[in-house]
Amino acid sequence: MSIEQDLANKNIIQRQSLIVFLNSISDQYKLRRYGDIVYFSKKFAYCIMYVNKKEIEQVCHDLNSLDFVEKVEKSNWNQIDLSSDHIENQIRDLAKKAEKTLQERQEDTEQIL
Repeated sequence: MSIEQDLANKNIIQRQSLIVFLNSISDQYKLRRYGDIVYFSKKFAYCIMYVNKKEIEQVCHDLNSLDFVEKVEKSNWNQIDLSSDHIENQIRDLAKKAEKTLQERQEDTEQIL
């Protein structure tokens, strides 16, 4: 069972994260009325905020219409497969690629010598 299904069964308000890129870092305080800001980067002038999932389209539209907002993106964290089988397959594939690359480099150095 996925995390979202668990939350739906428990009648917890579902939230989704938005990544909001700003033109100026001082404008982050104006976003508080749209949702909960959980992270803010001064260096890259963006913040991550959570809003109710039912209101996400309206909030995105409202945020995009603000003059101090550069762009708004929906976070795709819920589409990431964190199952142990998937992670093991990824590790196995990366190990095969690394072994193949290492073998090719060894063959190249042997040909040079």
